[in-house]
Amino acid sequence: MFQRILSQPVNRLLILGMVLVALLPVSLVAFHLNQVAWENSWREIHEKHELLAENLAAPIKIYVDDHFASLSFLAETIKPQLSSQQSLQKTLDTAVGQLHGFSAIAFVNTAGKMQAYNIADDVILNRDTVSDFIFKNERCYLLVRQTETQYISGIKPSPFTLKPTIIMGVPLFDKQEKLVGVLLGELRVSLIEKLRKNIKFGKRGHSAIVDQNGRVIAHPNPEWMVEMKNLSSWPIIQAMKAGKHGVTEFYSSFVKQDMVAGYAAIPDIGWGVMVPQPKAEVIAQVDSFMFSNYLWGGVGLVIAIIFGIYVSSWITRPINRLATQSRLLLKNDLSGEIDFPADYEPREARQLGYVLKSLIRGLQHSRDEVHELNTNLQLKVKQATKQLRVANEKLEETVKSDFLTSLANRRYFEMDLLDVLSRRNQESNHISLLLFDIDNFKSINDQFGHAAGDEVLTQVARTLEKFMRAGDVVARYAGDEFVLRFNCDQRVALSRANQIRLAIEALQIHWRDQILKVTVSIGIFSDIINEQLDVKNVLHSVDIAMYEAKKRGRNCVKAFSGREVQSATVTDINSHSAYTD
Repeated sequence: MFQRILSQPVNRLLILGMVLVALLPVSLVAFHLNQVAWENSWREIHEKHELLAENLAAPIKIYVDDHFASLSFLAETIKPQLSSQQSLQKTLDTAVGQLHGFSAIAFVNTAGKMQAYNIADDVILNRDTVSDFIFKNERCYLLVRQTETQYISGIKPSPFTLKPTIIMGVPLFDKQEKLVGVLLGELRVSLIEKLRKNIKFGKRGHSAIVDQNGRVIAHPNPEWMVEMKNLSSWPIIQAMKAGKHGVTEFYSSFVKQDMVAGYAAIPDIGWGVMVPQPKAEVIAQVDSFMFSNYLWGGVGLVIAIIFGIYVSSWITRPINRLATQSRLLLKNDLSGEIDFPADYEPREARQLGYVLKSLIRGLQHSRDEVHELNTNLQLKVKQATKQLRVANEKLEETVKSDFLTSLANRRYFEMDLLDVLSRRNQESNHISLLLFDIDNFKSINDQFGHAAGDEVLTQVARTLEKFMRAGDVVARYAGDEFVLRFNCDQRVALSRANQIRLAIEALQIHWRDQILKVTVSIGIFSDIINEQLDVKNVLHSVDIAMYEAKKRGRNCVKAFSGREVQSATVTDINSHSAYTD
């Protein structure tokens, strides 16, 4: 067989050699490109899906925290109204209209009786299920009442509508810090589903959100959402319940395909987010890429064969001419001449060099295509990552600041205070807290309206900012209360507090045709940072001082002295004294 091949004419051997020389490297390059394409595609899938899952988990966590904060603020608002059923109901009616994230809000006392409730206008109430004690055995209510801390349930039927909902609750205390009931709110699952729908990729790629029990909260299959389908048996759900994140493969009974999914657990609340995509789509992407390369390889191969036929004919033409002339010489008894190939006729070395150069050009062309595809892919990933990072930074800044005054909010202030108090191994440093409360602020709202009250809060905030120095922190604490942290001792804190008090007393706030005047009551706590100080007792101490200022006639400054609350005394300060640093 091999001898028969070698005995073929040079023209055929050259064509066969050309085909082999072209086909072998093209096949090797195709195999290598196939490996590289798979590796790059899987790496992209892992990075993209895990990134999408983690960045969807972050806004959901913020969404839940914000609604806890809203519910806690509402609890503080209705605390003075507990004795009036009419005022309590009116406040809940207003809150449901303004807090669009809640479909219903209810106040339940410690005996399990619902004293007041309201549902949103677009919610259809199932009156057969509503009673005064519908929340008596509700797990969220029982846990909040037992632990006196906030809690959020998993997905469950609403007591008001029997439709899927999520219940969150916060404890409500009276002025003596005694638990008097629980404020419950039903989160709108539709808003979470709307957030989930923003994650779109591929043809059938989607995202899904489950609760701490593995039940569906948001999913592209509306039937699963209605029945709150339990997916806890899925390995990916078990991984999210364990607080893990990553990328895995599983079979989806919804899509009925093998899926590649990124997943992440939402911190603190135990929910999970997964971002699956059919594995077939990934394979199709690689096949599409490889088809393009195979097509170009095939075109190159056809060109090589055509060119090989031409070159082999070009090479064998002078050889055939020599053979013909030799036969004529033999026939003519060696009379005549033999025409040797001309200089323009290629030799085998030239032909081989030309073919190799052509092959190298083909290989370089294929390599440049692969490099360009990889560069474009990396650029897109970087751009998407940058956009997500900017969005997260904006969300983080929004969480830290108060929406009305643009000052830091209570949550950020307490985190900053915790950080300052934890620096106990450094040299002894003084810390002073000033808690401000605007005197008779409610009367401003009642007489001039909440818009006037907002203007007062804004003007007071701007005045406080003027007294800030490097290292100081000012925040809106709650309602008409502001809190400041200074790095100074009590003497300096008293001086600065009185300066601020006088500045606010002299403030003229123009509201329509009138000038509003306000005063503030200020409580001060000062001490050296030590192991006995923590956020809770520091805030409690400065709160005592502020309320003492209120009791002493308002528009004055009172300082808390002593490190233990039990032995605390309040230092009187002349309300019109001027202190200097």
